[in-house]
Amino acid sequence: MLSINKIAKLSHVSYEVKKFLQFYPWKNCKPSFSYQLKKQLNECKVAIVSSAGFIVNKKQKPFDTNIKFGDASYRIIPPNIKSHYLREYQKSNEFDHAGIVNDPFSAIPLPHLIDLANEGIIGSVSERHISLMGATINTSKLLKKTIPDIINIFKTDEVDIALFIPV
Repeated sequence: MLSINKIAKLSHVSYEVKKFLQFYPWKNCKPSFSYQLKKQLNECKVAIVSSAGFIVNKKQKPFDTNIKFGDASYRIIPPNIKSHYLREYQKSNEFDHAGIVNDPFSAIPLPHLIDLANEGIIGSVSERHISLMGATINTSKLLKKTIPDIINIFKTDEVDIALFIPV
């Protein structure tokens, strides 16, 4: 059982949330294996996966924030998107959304990734990046459908590194 009261970073959350987290079926996120890159970083194609729940406004369907245990779908975000086209549909009420609303690139730092490619630090930027809706409690659809779909996208695009940006 998780001792929620001993985690300093969670001291600000409500009693109800602490009680929920005590009984949440936490997954073991320790990788069963590790992967050694066969390329130098400046030869690698990099993609971003963000759990901010971004959509491309007026072009993509919003995430469904009414699904009780979370929307397990994903949206593809192009690298050259302008910040004013990104809309956030993150379900969680446990953080202040103002920062992401004011600067979407704080949760999907595409311009910074492009700068790294331009400076020769990374090889290139993927043409497709992924946005998921965080606060998805029922992870079975994520594990059975969404994650395999994302892996196939990244394999097709020959992505070497995926940066995960949790929100």
